[in-house]
Amino acid sequence: MRACVLAVLALLALGEIRLFDRLLYEGRPEFGFVVESVDGVLRGRPVSKSWAHRLLAPAAVAALGRAGGWERPRAVQLFADGMIAASVAAIYLLVRRKGAGRAAALAAVVTFGLAHAMFVYKLEYPWDGVDVLLFLAFGAWAARDGGLVRAWPLLVVGALNHETIVYLPLWYLLSPLDRGPRRWRDVVEGAVAMLLLLGCIGALRHWLYQGRPDLPEAVFERALPVIENHFHVRHNLRAVFIDNWRGGRVFNSVLVLAALVAFASEIVRRRHVRAAVWSLLVMGTILCFGYLNETRHYLLLMAFSVTYRWPALRAGYQDPALRSPAAASPPR
Repeated sequence: MRACVLAVLALLALGEIRLFDRLLYEGRPEFGFVVESVDGVLRGRPVSKSWAHRLLAPAAVAALGRAGGWERPRAVQLFADGMIAASVAAIYLLVRRKGAGRAAALAAVVTFGLAHAMFVYKLEYPWDGVDVLLFLAFGAWAARDGGLVRAWPLLVVGALNHETIVYLPLWYLLSPLDRGPRRWRDVVEGAVAMLLLLGCIGALRHWLYQGRPDLPEAVFERALPVIENHFHVRHNLRAVFIDNWRGGRVFNSVLVLAALVAFASEIVRRRHVRAAVWSLLVMGTILCFGYLNETRHYLLLMAFSVTYRWPALRAGYQDPALRSPAAASPPR
């Protein structure tokens, strides 16, 4: 049986790799911008200062290229393929550890792969693949009600990968929304971790950024002071409510609005309230600093959801979001 499961996982991984190679890399003009973005980070000259600290994945791509003698485009593609294979294995193992059977764990792998394919954007960066692994791991950790301090490896990796890592301490800041005894220690730890992460990311950006790249045809956005990210609220609202309906992107607007309704519904029904509020805040940051039409931004939400929400079948397992006030405190 174990050999059969390994064979199925291998086939699923190979199928996803082949699919996303065709969707994102083979003959795609946007792939050149992804490669340039990796080079820009490594040179300290990314297209935005807010990208300067995203060093982990580009450094791994460069090391992979040196080890195999591959040119940068091939190394970027191979790194992305490796992230897909790793995500397949991670979903299966994490969902199995949560208590699901083999069939349910394989179903989780297939579900995430189909969701990724359905919402695929025209480009993905290497740090997006690392984000998927980080939030798969964090979704499983949050489902066990694990503490923030013991999740420090995720924080260290995330600080060198993408500012989305601040969503981890945000989860603990929202801990009073769960049923049961209030654990204000989680709130304090979340606040301290968020401040440390923001300070670390800001310092890395200041230290690593050498200036804009030499791209004569590029149009550089004006960044916000201090945080250095770009503000897109007006653009995103117009896209969701007006432009998408005129320009053939109705699916994107329906996706965003349906997600907002689903999260709001969970809050009203008092089910998974912390996860729903957290997800709405993640969507809010995308509204402010990202692009709602860039569906790659939702990968981390999908990754978190598949390991946090996937049904657990092990006897005695209980979702921490539904734990009664009289339940004992979980292991930290």
